[in-house]
Amino acid sequence: MKVKEAIKITEGFTRTSKMPGLSYSLPAWECKTGSKLRKVKGSVCASCYALKGNYTRYPAIKAAQYRRLEAMKHPAWVTAMAAVIKRQKWFRWHDAGDVQDQQHLQKIFEICRLTPETNHWLPTREAWIKDHLASKPDNLQWLL
Repeated sequence: MKVKEAIKITEGFTRTSKMPGLSYSLPAWECKTGSKLRKVKGSVCASCYALKGNYTRYPAIKAAQYRRLEAMKHPAWVTAMAAVIKRQKWFRWHDAGDVQDQQHLQKIFEICRLTPETNHWLPTREAWIKDHLASKPDNLQWLL
């Protein structure tokens, strides 16, 4: 798959100042655990950076995040993600947003396996992911 086609399917990527390489930003408003933790004073999600600043200042950013969330349903999304990511030494999953469900996690695992030369990082607050540590690809690191 050509990169231009892959970017169209994936709805593009983000680049953050805190990580080398690309990232894939989703809407933090759709975080499964985060939406609950945001209501808990003092929790890690109570002052979520992805619900303020540039993430909310520019409507185009929020719209792009929702397009990416929808793009994950495309039948060629895994292949498209791998086509772009394989050119990266580092890749950060979700500079905003989080893993949506087990199907999303399995797609991330598949993309990691398709891009063995890329170091993947997945910061997450989804505690259920711990149940899947045994099947995690070697090139994926996560922070729970």
